[in-house]
Amino acid sequence: MFVSFCFFVIECFYIMNVYDFDKTIYKYDSSKRFYFFILGKKPILFWHLFVSGFWGLLFACHIIDLRLFKEYLFSIFKHIKDIDVLLKEFWDKEIININEWYFETRKSKDVVCSASPEFLVAEGMKRVNKSVIVIGSKIDKKTGKFEEGAKNCKGEEKVSRLKEAGFSSFECGFGDSKSDVPMISLASNRFRVIKNKVVPFDEKYFEKYDKSTLQIDNNDL
Repeated sequence: MFVSFCFFVIECFYIMNVYDFDKTIYKYDSSKRFYFFILGKKPILFWHLFVSGFWGLLFACHIIDLRLFKEYLFSIFKHIKDIDVLLKEFWDKEIININEWYFETRKSKDVVCSASPEFLVAEGMKRVNKSVIVIGSKIDKKTGKFEEGAKNCKGEEKVSRLKEAGFSSFECGFGDSKSDVPMISLASNRFRVIKNKVVPFDEKYFEKYDKSTLQIDNNDL
């Protein structure tokens, strides 16, 4: 009983916000943007467009799932020896595309939960909030493969990952699409980012929230 009370007090003291990253804090899809940044820096890898294009077509036709498509897309990583250098160069260039409204809402212990590779999001976030907690898809930056047993951190999986990390409630939640509804449902105040502007999230998505019927937008990686 005493231990539970202590956790309750700690949770109340450390009021947190939870955010999606792509098209929310960051204006674009960081996975896609980083992929094409790599091609720009390493033109010799342009052949990989045919690889990602082929598997992207299979994904679009619902022949393979998003997790497998992402592994083929990120397989480009295994052809790069200086991935950490490119990662830093990417964020040196892209940091200007962090939405300005984030600087007005951020807290010292924000949680960012994204479907993009965790290492990619973490590198960007540490430049704008060093104490932020980043949860993302567990993808090996040397191979492009998901870690054993890891799932794509999207939709309901975001809620699972947050709860595994000990987070069950937030003051404010921010996301850009219906796939963020499960995560944002954990917040008292819910906001949607549309064309980089923050507006209240339509409550109808939460009133009708049903794990078995929620349709998730798969356009974002």
